[in-house]
Amino acid sequence: MTQYDQIADQYKESKQLEIFRIISYTMSKWLGDITGRSVLDLACGEGDGTRAVKQVGAERVVGVDISEQMIRLAREVEAKQPLGIEYIVRAAQNLGRIGEFDVVTATFLLNYAQNREDLYDMARTAYQNLRPGCRFLTVNENSGRAANWSVEVTERYGFRWDTPVWPLKDGDPMVVTLLYGSNQVTFTIRYFSRETYEWALKKAGFKAVHWHDLVLPPGMEPNGGREFWAPFLERKPFTLIECLT
Repeated sequence: MTQYDQIADQYKESKQLEIFRIISYTMSKWLGDITGRSVLDLACGEGDGTRAVKQVGAERVVGVDISEQMIRLAREVEAKQPLGIEYIVRAAQNLGRIGEFDVVTATFLLNYAQNREDLYDMARTAYQNLRPGCRFLTVNENSGRAANWSVEVTERYGFRWDTPVWPLKDGDPMVVTLLYGSNQVTFTIRYFSRETYEWALKKAGFKAVHWHDLVLPPGMEPNGGREFWAPFLERKPFTLIECLT
């Protein structure tokens, strides 16, 4: 059983947090027009992002997640509102090659690797499922940038960060708590330096790795939205990594 098998429903509820709106908008911005394209979505969770790419025109879409309970939630939605998405329960690092896709996506995958070898295996899975000249796009924790934030700063954006050890080194745990309404959900990710991420991705075969900041959706800018989110965007706790074959 994975940690998400125990918190699947609570994690789905936490998607109401506006940080996920920013993450989704940034991913869609970098995806661009995917009409008629094939997409493999690793660490797809309950399938929100997976369905989003299908709804904007992707042809073949496959979602993969290690958690049986997260895939259960995704399949429940698919059964009620069929889009023709295939879901697979599998750890990304153990997936192997299941086809040639135009795009591989992942929202918070690499920061769940247990060690450098695990990280490489995840990167390798993304690479070997891509057509030549295509891209892997992944939103990821940004190498511990939120680890030394004050609680007052992080909680205003709906999350809390706890680092049992300091300073952080590759593979060290970081405990994340998402705060939504009167509820919360806690899970553990792992720290890796930017250099280690690039090592794993390039060893897997990617020729270039680019790091992009999150982008505030236009609808969140009016009425003080940009001012409210300015510290979050400036401190860059999350990033989008674009990897080119």
